[in-house]
Amino acid sequence: MSAVLGVMQPEISMDSIPQYSGKPTLYLDQNILDLFVKNGMGSFGRKLMDKFQIVYSDETLKEVRRSTGYENDFLNIIKDLGSCHLKIVVEQPGFIITDKATITSRDVFEAFEEYCSNDNEYGNIENSMNQWLFKFSGGRSGDSISDIHDEQVAAFSQLMGGMLDNADELPDEMRGQIKEYSKSMMEQFKSTLQEIENTMSKDIPDTKEWNGIKSYRESVGIGPKELNNIEPPKVIEKIWDTFKARLSENDQINSLEDFFQIRINPIYPDRPYHQHQKIAGMYNMLNTIGYFPDSKVHKERRFVAAMSDNSHASMASFCNLLLSRDENFVKKVRAVYEYLGVPTEVKLVTVSNATIRCTRSQLRSTFFVVSLRSFTTKKCSTTLAR
Repeated sequence: MSAVLGVMQPEISMDSIPQYSGKPTLYLDQNILDLFVKNGMGSFGRKLMDKFQIVYSDETLKEVRRSTGYENDFLNIIKDLGSCHLKIVVEQPGFIITDKATITSRDVFEAFEEYCSNDNEYGNIENSMNQWLFKFSGGRSGDSISDIHDEQVAAFSQLMGGMLDNADELPDEMRGQIKEYSKSMMEQFKSTLQEIENTMSKDIPDTKEWNGIKSYRESVGIGPKELNNIEPPKVIEKIWDTFKARLSENDQINSLEDFFQIRINPIYPDRPYHQHQKIAGMYNMLNTIGYFPDSKVHKERRFVAAMSDNSHASMASFCNLLLSRDENFVKKVRAVYEYLGVPTEVKLVTVSNATIRCTRSQLRSTFFVVSLRSFTTKKCSTTLAR
């Protein structure tokens, strides 16, 4: 989605962007916004506004759109919190994802309208790209991997065509570059899918009723029962120690980086694999192997919710603090952040006797443990650089 929006925007020059000196940034999981919608912000929300610059992402807007009938309730809460819009910077031409993000002060209702417009036009490609993982999670029973790959190629081709159509008003040279990048990306995409299909066909003769998560856990004899007993610190390292003795030599997995698939960019090996992308990959892997996993992901609604959690974990890594009421989500995010050295604080919010608290300490002390990180800013749009 960011790449699509980027086609319509001029390339961002980072050199001229001055330093950000505002409040520490705070990312709220959707369940915190839901808490405010149902109960009002109260003193908890007001304290957050006082101490932090709250942000929301396109994933937040996606979840708002799914809350049919309550969209305005969520948008009004986001607005009342004084939230800014957080987006990954995508370089032109080539739609190359960077390790930077922008926070922009804008009307959330306008941002939502823009998001919905783009989702109507390009949402098909994102949904299509997620179908392989949905199949791996036990969904799409009756459809083969080949069926899903055909859908993905068609959706990707439609996306490339849409990008070229939207580039009509750009200079001829830039349009030519975009055309070449689109062709190269299409060829690489098809090649990657074919490699995946060829590899899988060797081990799985019939993929129509295949459940990848179930099959994988059964093959290694490790699942939630074993993994949920692992305590921090160094959760990721301990998980690797648990698995490496059980893996077959045929798997050709010789390191933690290979196991969590963070050594190279899995789709575009010649491009950088940024930290926020590794977070998404590692979070998915923890769900797959069974470390405090999301339940019933073979059902579409639960799968979609799990994918949103993945995106929130990735986007929140640009901020100082992440708050959530989902304990399993918090455990996975903390494990991934610790391994990758992400300085973002992750706090579990609990509600008891009408009092909202953060685990380990009350919110009051949370305000003082969050460390400031260095950002850069351009007018009301702020670029967060790692």
